[in-house]
Amino acid sequence: MRKLLAVLICICAPAVPAEDNIEIMPATLQADFRSISEDLVATIDYKAVVPAEATGIAGFGLGVIINYTPVDDEGAWQRATGQNIDKLGLVGLGVTKGLPFGIDIGAFYTEIPSTDVSLYGAELRYAILKGGVASPALALRGSYVKVDGIDSFDLDSKSVDLSLSKGFTFVTPYVGVGKVFGVSDPQGAFATVLNKEKVDETKVFLGVRFSAGLFEFTPEIGQIGDNTLYNLRLGFSFSL
Repeated sequence: MRKLLAVLICICAPAVPAEDNIEIMPATLQADFRSISEDLVATIDYKAVVPAEATGIAGFGLGVIINYTPVDDEGAWQRATGQNIDKLGLVGLGVTKGLPFGIDIGAFYTEIPSTDVSLYGAELRYAILKGGVASPALALRGSYVKVDGIDSFDLDSKSVDLSLSKGFTFVTPYVGVGKVFGVSDPQGAFATVLNKEKVDETKVFLGVRFSAGLFEFTPEIGQIGDNTLYNLRLGFSFSL
């Protein structure tokens, strides 16, 4: 289990240098592993950072998504790794594409340079109400995220949420609520020390898209369990 979380922290915390020798301690308590798992699942959970309105069959969006998540229990990280970890985060590329019948698909990807580790996710969203000049949009979304390239540790997240938005010229506020289901599953020798942790949490989020032509700026704040998340999307999109 040596250096197991070193890679995960490099994924999730750009502020931690990749060359830092961060290792999980052999005597890590299950309760601390649980706390760490909750922080990691909240961080990797799929973040579309978009309003609920349907993109349309010719619609398309591309943006950089940035996440910052303070950890819930700094003591758990310190005891498990011997390091003072107070925040996690990620930066990656998100893309969305409109399909017929109010359906949108999306994907997210990030990787750690000079390693085989990557994080990828996908979403399927259906606009129950497509939205318009005088009416709000209502959408149901399902998503999946997987961390790949770590032999001794499996980590993934599934979620479902319902979001509501209403556009006003160049500003589109939105809110959402859903559930997150994550799994931290030790592999190999690590599995003899700690048990699998299943994370089942409610999530809520609130954001506002600011548009200027094709370009967009979307700050979002969310809550998954005890973790507060701060998200930002910078990019462009168009709807037809």
